Amino acid sequence: MRLTLILLCIFCSLKTISAEDLLELSCITDVQCLMFEGGKCIDSRCICTSRGESTERVDCRPKDEKKTNIVGGPCPCTLPYTECDVMTQQCFCAATYMPSADRRRCLPLKVPLDGSCEMARQCQSMETFSDCQMNRCICQDNFKPYEGNCLAQLDLSCSNSTSCESAGASICLPEVNKCACSKDHVPNHNMTACVLGVGYGANCTNATQCQVQLGAGSTCDNNNRCSCSTKHYAKRNEKLNSTVCEPHVPYGAYCRRTTDCQHMNAGDDKMLNTRMECIWGECQCRSEFRVVNNEHCAVIDAAATNQPCVFLPLPILIIWLIYSSI
Repeated sequence: MRLTLILLCIFCSLKTISAEDLLELSCITDVQCLMFEGGKCIDSRCICTSRGESTERVDCRPKDEKKTNIVGGPCPCTLPYTECDVMTQQCFCAATYMPSADRRRCLPLKVPLDGSCEMARQCQSMETFSDCQMNRCICQDNFKPYEGNCLAQLDLSCSNSTSCESAGASICLPEVNKCACSKDHVPNHNMTACVLGVGYGANCTNATQCQVQLGAGSTCDNNNRCSCSTKHYAKRNEKLNSTVCEPHVPYGAYCRRTTDCQHMNAGDDKMLNTRMECIWGECQCRSEFRVVNNEHCAVIDAAATNQPCVFLPLPILIIWLIYSSI
């Protein structure tokens, strides 16, 4: 019983001693400090530094041994279509590629109609109204392929394009003899006429009208205005003077920079990236937060972490344990 109490108090003391304190070890070469992330031998002592060539001291973390065949792992990069980020010394997919679900491959970010795909994002990056089904990019329901695009089909029969002009349509689809809207237009609520796609905050009658400009993650809200769906946020591109709906990046999602880890707290309407950081290509909760439902980062309850121990310096506890065992 006495030994159990001693071990418990040692464990509690370990939780109060920072990894930096534990690294006050003498060394000659960096090899002796490799057990910690960013551990280097500086001035004959092991200390933790940020990744890359920086000598800035940071909080120490146990080294996370990532295999070189995982996107987000350490350089050198061996996977096809990956590149080494010089700043972080990590391997990421090149600009026109994205990681597969298991992060062991880099897939083309944009895939045309009838192209091979694994995720809907690959198809929708090139054609908003397409989807990945049976590993092929195909048009969504009520949309038909035409010259590489997915055009919205109206519920109007036609024999030639001229007969579609009264509905604001410009094309008579030859395979189905139905009128179709041009690329920047979508059907109205009863599929009888074409309406122009609109931007963020504009008046709308259906979600597809918003998706023309904002992307697949947009919707027509209860106020009949274009907005982003609950799993997306509005991202402004000042250079292009436009707004698109980007997906939230939850806990565990792929990232390249900490600023990529955008998320929204329950009941909040503002995007935050202050609770997560990008570690080895994944969005992880910062040390002062805990993960909830494998998706959100919540504030740690201080009362739940209080331990009923007397915190003593680690060396004294070790000497006490040895003395008590004699």
